[in-house]
Amino acid sequence: MLNKAYIPLLGLCFTLCMVGCKSNRATQTGGKDNLPNLKTAELVDSLRANDLHCDWMSIKYDVEIKTSKVDDSFKLYARIKQDSVIWISATYYAVEIARFLFTPDSVKYMDRRNNQFYIGGYDYLTNKFMIHADFGTLQSLITGNGASIIDHTAGKVRSAEGDGLYNLTFLNKGQMRRAMRLEEMRKPVELVVKLGLNPKTFRLSKASIMAVEDQRTLTATYSDYEDHCNSSYPKSIQFLAESANEQATVNTSVMKISTNKKVSVSFTIPEKYEALVP
Repeated sequence: MLNKAYIPLLGLCFTLCMVGCKSNRATQTGGKDNLPNLKTAELVDSLRANDLHCDWMSIKYDVEIKTSKVDDSFKLYARIKQDSVIWISATYYAVEIARFLFTPDSVKYMDRRNNQFYIGGYDYLTNKFMIHADFGTLQSLITGNGASIIDHTAGKVRSAEGDGLYNLTFLNKGQMRRAMRLEEMRKPVELVVKLGLNPKTFRLSKASIMAVEDQRTLTATYSDYEDHCNSSYPKSIQFLAESANEQATVNTSVMKISTNKKVSVSFTIPEKYEALVP
């Protein structure tokens, strides 16, 4: 039986499974991979041109999660209206255990097991999971898009070749904030972001985000792309979250996907539910 403490993690496994995570800094493999020599600006332009843009997406996933305490699977349903809404529902043995509704400036969350809900901003998730959460990053990780992640950086993007990929690396300085203890001031967190591009499609093969000070890392590996809308969508995504004390692996496999069909993103909170206080 799924531990109820993991319900928020399951519903947010695409991006928030880096709770308490750490790993060694990702390093570039030395040497050339005999790829065509492209300038950084050309790689960014190619990445942007091949990002997936669907007005609507509806996806059913089979999800497997493994940690030192959990080895289980469940179904996850995601409905996305591009740049507007992300609706997520997690079910366990056909029973919904959690539902989320994300917009660019708000979060709604229902814990079906404990009859609780939250409505508010992203600060609640930042405080709870000790990592900044935002709509754009969540949407990018789900769709395998990298351009919007680069658009949020204030630093210089560098490129290199390694592992048969074009790698774009940059330091995101002060863009995200870590939740500190109440008696401490919030301070900016430096993030090392690395995007690995398939040299043929310029779609993401790998994306990693590392919090430098805490040495926590979330790595997403994308594979089995299938044509949809203007580009392609990864039918398999593996998320690996690492820390000094813990490692979590989340494997998602697409069971069904439909695009450009409007779907319901209903979110009705029962009266008996208790509000979660940030």
